Amino acid sequence: MKTLKRRIFLRYALSFPAITTLFSCVRQRKDLGNIQANNLIKDDKAMELSKAMTKDQVFAMLDQRVQLTMEKSNNCAQTAFFALSQQFGLGGDDVLKALTPLPGIAERGETCGAVTGALMAMGLMYGRDRMDDWQKYRDSLIPTNLFCKEFECEVGSTLCCEIQQKTFGESYDLMDASDLKAFQRAGATQKCGVIVKKACRFAAEIILTHKV
Repeated sequence: MKTLKRRIFLRYALSFPAITTLFSCVRQRKDLGNIQANNLIKDDKAMELSKAMTKDQVFAMLDQRVQLTMEKSNNCAQTAFFALSQQFGLGGDDVLKALTPLPGIAERGETCGAVTGALMAMGLMYGRDRMDDWQKYRDSLIPTNLFCKEFECEVGSTLCCEIQQKTFGESYDLMDASDLKAFQRAGATQKCGVIVKKACRFAAEIILTHKV
């Protein structure tokens, strides 16, 4: 009898948006415990849960994911993708692995890894399944181009070397051992983490509002 009453209570309680959001936040926080593992499984429920949250709640979750992942990986491209994929259940373990050398495009100071990782996540969202689907390809450029414009407007550039110049006051050759040490001493993980958080927020806002 008690079990039946409990089920009835939950059925009615979960019909209210505020309660649903609360349960969503609890589940999302629990998922943060999996940040150490590359368990990127496609999960439509994660998308539903994220859409049940407020935008600020989603941003807070992403910020936590970025913080933890940057400290572990020191890789802006993988961090951006990992945070967005976990938040929205996009999957993509192979994509995460492929992003390993992409910060600055093999550390050449070219496209920022935060941009590359976020675009990869958005590609899983908006990309085409058939190589001959021209319309899907063109449609995918609308949200991704918007992301790049917003990122560039806020950060000043999509290029790693230019972002470094603005953020650190100089640009480093990250393939040079002494420059790499100087970059790390200047607070690379923390400062680049701020850039990744911005990228993830821009991507998330588009994902939450732009229909597939």
